Amino acid sequence: MKRVVAALLCVTGAVWSLTSTATEPKQLEHDKQVLASLQAYVGEWRGVGLPKRGSNQGAWSETAEWTWKFAEDHAALVALLRPGKYFERLELRPDATDATLVVDAFDAQSPETPAVHYRGELKDSELVATAAESPEGLPARITIRLVAGGDRMLVLYERRLSPDSFARMAEVGSTRKGSSFAKLATSGPECVVTGGLGTIEVEHDGKTYFVCCGGCKDLFEEDPVAVLADYRERKAAEKAKQTAD
Repeated sequence: MKRVVAALLCVTGAVWSLTSTATEPKQLEHDKQVLASLQAYVGEWRGVGLPKRGSNQGAWSETAEWTWKFAEDHAALVALLRPGKYFERLELRPDATDATLVVDAFDAQSPETPAVHYRGELKDSELVATAAESPEGLPARITIRLVAGGDRMLVLYERRLSPDSFARMAEVGSTRKGSSFAKLATSGPECVVTGGLGTIEVEHDGKTYFVCCGGCKDLFEEDPVAVLADYRERKAAEKAKQTAD
């Protein structure tokens, strides 16, 4: 009887392991698909923050580097802000549903403290994310939008006046470094990880491929065979869809 139970446990464990392994890549692909609409964020930005619109009083300079991050079979978009007035790092990731994005923001003054959690949705190409609670002096709502054909990024920080009312704290207006750095690949090499514009060369088995950022480069170098297999599968699916249409 003990042998039977042990055998059943082994089989159950093996099935669970296979199921877990099979679902993890699907989660990664799910995250990539959800975040694909924000591919244009990827790149380097140089901007100026203004507490009051039309006034340089209290203004500061800020750079932002947006890149993909892959860890534990999940994907996220990360912004490193230097020097960030409110936050030093933003991490965007999908929630359990496609409709909601989670923004984890890490305090620039106290980076060791837990992140402030925001939840939001894309509305007409704008990401509007609100925190249920935010520490004193930090924004309760963050709005990110691209203008000028994707070459300008505006990040609005607001404090909460009431449950449904907000007021401006500051807005950072940034210009993309290299105007076509991270646009979708329409007239150049394609990133084999995300489908964005490939600007960085990588090699495997004597062939050259392209990726769009350092995060994608790290993922490719970690397992180029898997990345290329996913890429070919994605291209095959796109071709089949075009044929069907």
